[in-house]
Amino acid sequence: MTGTLLTQQQVVYVQSEPLHQFVTQVFQACGVSESYSRTAADVLCYADEKGFDTHGITNLERIYVARLQDGRIDPQAEFAIATETLGTATLDAKQGLGLVAGARAMEIAIEKARATGIGCVVVRNSSHFGSAGYYTAQALDAGMIGIAMTNLGSQTIARPLNGTVNMLGTNPIAVSAPSQHLPPFVLDMSTTVVATGKIRAAKLRGESIPEGWLIDEAGNPVTDPQAYEDGSGHLQMLGGSLATGGAKGYGLALVVDILCGILSGSHVGPSPQLLEKDGASHAKEDQNIGHFFLAIQVEAFRPLLEFGTHMDSMLQTLLDCPTHSPEKKVVYPGYLEAQRSSSPIGIPLDVQVYEQLLDLADKLKIAAPERETIIPNV
Repeated sequence: MTGTLLTQQQVVYVQSEPLHQFVTQVFQACGVSESYSRTAADVLCYADEKGFDTHGITNLERIYVARLQDGRIDPQAEFAIATETLGTATLDAKQGLGLVAGARAMEIAIEKARATGIGCVVVRNSSHFGSAGYYTAQALDAGMIGIAMTNLGSQTIARPLNGTVNMLGTNPIAVSAPSQHLPPFVLDMSTTVVATGKIRAAKLRGESIPEGWLIDEAGNPVTDPQAYEDGSGHLQMLGGSLATGGAKGYGLALVVDILCGILSGSHVGPSPQLLEKDGASHAKEDQNIGHFFLAIQVEAFRPLLEFGTHMDSMLQTLLDCPTHSPEKKVVYPGYLEAQRSSSPIGIPLDVQVYEQLLDLADKLKIAAPERETIIPNV
């Protein structure tokens, strides 16, 4: 197989269109309709294009193909509106692809924002929805401010402060705001100190992780990513310990569970079942995930041009901020991602991820995307 010729210190570049076509065909091979498959591919490819590779193609087989094939995600699910007002809606994803349910929910939120100024949609009975930033980018394309969040349903991977039981997910939050000429503001963050995908990526490359990501039972820093997999290393909330601001990440994670889980009627991390004798088994599966989407029509508050110009002024001021070293530069969330997505070389994929795509292509009997260039990852 071609992938066996690549070394661990290399990156493979693949052009966007062939990669998107391949991912679309993978979803179709798993029983997903063509239109839904294209949407799902849009979401996954967006993550790699923007540099959020922990939420992109690396999860194609591990999360989506695996769940579609064993029935945890229904490839034929048809979403339904459960409740609706002029400015709000609850979408029942029927255990379908969160990648598609999320995109549809933000579309509805945008439609409602055009009519009322603000549109809010929550989703229940969903599954992993990839990068939250994709959905706020939909709002950007409509000239709106966008907010997107997701919990992990019943899956728990982080402990509340001072706790000894995992009760929370990474519970990411994304917020985007349009600008006039500069790259838009795009914040896409987990409420844990790091996304778990970064820990898996370090393990895949045989690298250690920075102190502060994981701690052991005594609260000491752990730098071996394997510790997360075997349960001896525990993921910290954003901010780390109570003394360094961990209460902020903890609080934000609960906000996500409230808006995504309780408001929609989905599962939440802190479930009473976790305190039962076999509570750990309840937390292993990401069942009944909930999402939250908000679209804000800027022109309901002030002219879009004025808003964009004001945004440019604020963002440019940040870019012009003096630094201690000429090698360093002040940027803002979304700036570097915009530069990366415009690269003519193609989308960079870790060599191990590319090899996984080759294996998946063999299994599903479809053509793998060809690599453009192999460049040392230095």
